[in-house]
Amino acid sequence: MTTKSSSVTTSPVRALRSSLRLSVPLTVIGSALLAAPAMADLPEAWETPESVGFMDFFLIVLVVPLVVALVITLLTVLPALARGEKLSGHVSPVADDWFGGPRGGKAEVEASGAAKDAGGASGTW
Repeated sequence: MTTKSSSVTTSPVRALRSSLRLSVPLTVIGSALLAAPAMADLPEAWETPESVGFMDFFLIVLVVPLVVALVITLLTVLPALARGEKLSGHVSPVADDWFGGPRGGKAEVEASGAAKDAGGASGTW
């Protein structure tokens, strides 16, 4: 008769996995807590930079990107306007194309008598 031991044994893979689960977050948190800004002084040959005024900041952050977006928009829209295309949403719809179908479209299919008797939901045996 054999008896099983009640002691729990852990495999090396399981021990490694559990230690990684604990060490990775601790490493990330520890490195974030230990990170500090550099404590170096400016070199003596450098001058102290001027503070940036509100208008300069406003121009760089807001106005320049808007002007660039406007120029790009104009460069993409102007060729279409030069060709005479309408850009409004109230343009007449484009005619449907049936690729690979009869050249006459639906009218040619409806005119043929064979189409009424062929397949579809009304097909017969």
